[in-house]
Amino acid sequence: MVGLLCRYGIGQSEKAAVRAFGRIVSAEELADDLLERLNLDEATAAEAPIGLVLRAFCQELARVVRWDFLPGWPAALQARWSECYLAGAVAEFPFIAVETLIGLCHEHLFGERAMVHRLELDIERALVRLGWCLGGLMAATSVEHEQNFRLAAEDGDPVLGLPNRRRFLTLLAERLASLGAGRQLGLVVLNVEWGRSVDVLALDERDHLRLALSEVMRGVLRPSDILCALGDDEWAVLLPDLRHAAQVSLAGHKLVDACEALRSNSFPALRARFCAGGAAAPEQAGGPLALEQAARSALVVAKASGRPFDIYGGEIVVKAEGDAMFETEVARALESQQFQLYLQPQVALPSRRVVGAEALLRWRRSDGRHVPPPEILRVVERIGLTPLLSRWVVQQAAQILATLTAGGCDLRVSVNVVADDLNDPELPLFIRQTCDTWRISPSRLCFEITESGFVSGEAASAETLRLVRQEGGRLALDDFGTGYSSMDYLRRLPLDELKIDKSFVDRISVSESDRAIVELMVRIAHTFDLEVVAEGVESVEAEAALSLMGCDLAQGYLYAPPMPVAEFVAWWNGVEAAVPAAGC
Repeated sequence: MVGLLCRYGIGQSEKAAVRAFGRIVSAEELADDLLERLNLDEATAAEAPIGLVLRAFCQELARVVRWDFLPGWPAALQARWSECYLAGAVAEFPFIAVETLIGLCHEHLFGERAMVHRLELDIERALVRLGWCLGGLMAATSVEHEQNFRLAAEDGDPVLGLPNRRRFLTLLAERLASLGAGRQLGLVVLNVEWGRSVDVLALDERDHLRLALSEVMRGVLRPSDILCALGDDEWAVLLPDLRHAAQVSLAGHKLVDACEALRSNSFPALRARFCAGGAAAPEQAGGPLALEQAARSALVVAKASGRPFDIYGGEIVVKAEGDAMFETEVARALESQQFQLYLQPQVALPSRRVVGAEALLRWRRSDGRHVPPPEILRVVERIGLTPLLSRWVVQQAAQILATLTAGGCDLRVSVNVVADDLNDPELPLFIRQTCDTWRISPSRLCFEITESGFVSGEAASAETLRLVRQEGGRLALDDFGTGYSSMDYLRRLPLDELKIDKSFVDRISVSESDRAIVELMVRIAHTFDLEVVAEGVESVEAEAALSLMGCDLAQGYLYAPPMPVAEFVAWWNGVEAAVPAAGC
């Protein structure tokens, strides 16, 4: 404060002049005049919350005439101005107030007299210098708040007020650098997967939900723990000064339990899954990025295993390395075209005449193990190669149809498409161009969509399907009855086929209720002029029951397993030789 006074030329004589003025005019009288001049009387100020804090600031400013030039009063004035600034006052207000105050001091000193004394001029000069000194002090306070706002915007979540990812990495590095001997730094990364009910919430409701979760997490943490917001649905907690890594597990379980309790008690209509992963340094990782990667690896394992929490360890290290190796192998397999499409025949009921086949993805790893298609698709989706795989499947299916045609087999082939495919506006054009390249009719290609795949991005999906159908392709609704809105889809989508899921077909020969459900599905499909395909037919009894119901086509191991194209052609030739099929 002394340096600031010297900068504005306020020495002992100026201080004496201010004290002299304080004996002429009281602080209360000066405050009343200032409030009246700035139109901040009590009634007017009460009309808006900011008016009350501005009024308090002006009253504090008028006490300058009592100042003993110790640091206490300027600090009080700064605190009053901080309240005003945070309430929304303009940064220029302190200068307006100071200028008005100096004008009032001039009036009290000179009134309307033409003659003034030298002492009075010295007092006025001292008050002017002091006024601008106080204005500069308030300006510095405003700048400090602006810097804090900027830092908060850059390093903090704007809704939660928590450190964001940028600040989290800085804090993580600082805590690791200051880690004491024999102590550990724990890290927990918590993720929430919401059901679709959260997608329809208004933005303020989503913010309220995130705030509530952040508060409940704070409630189970120690005062020294640091909660950070890494994303809309992800948090991280730094756990400094731990004695043992087991404390990370305790904290992780407490966080997940607290979040689930909040959801169950305060938001029972919302569905969510809370998972967390943890790690500790230096026991399990050395640097900040390595520690975060370790915690995230544990989080991935927790999600995959269905557990609420996992901590990084030997098993997780092996799994993380295995997953990374498998992802690399899948990407290379797709690039080098190691994948194959096997064909499983579809036959007409009750004649068993072969009318088509479904193309199923197959891949044998370098160790000879066959990888289940769902496992391949999960990895392909995770590493962002779904569009590439889907286009490869369409191209391979068209090539297979050309091969079948060359062998005298005029069948149709079905391929599966996923949610990402339905949101690709270029898919219909790609299908037509591919069919033109291989000189096949698009009507011999059938695209199977699942209900769960159609749920995401419904409007875009429906338009893509309409264009595929317009190009001549056939459409089938796969796994009917296992999704969300089966009946509504039958009404709104341009479908040609309906495929009954294997889970229903398996039980029709042993369960009357399942038989009744399948029979109802067949009737409904025929009402919409759809062809019905039963998947997973493995017994003569199931086939007989489906025939009686009027099911059109069947597919399953009763007829043949999925097989490579060359084997399928040979199998088909054998079937044709034994039972001639019309139309082939």
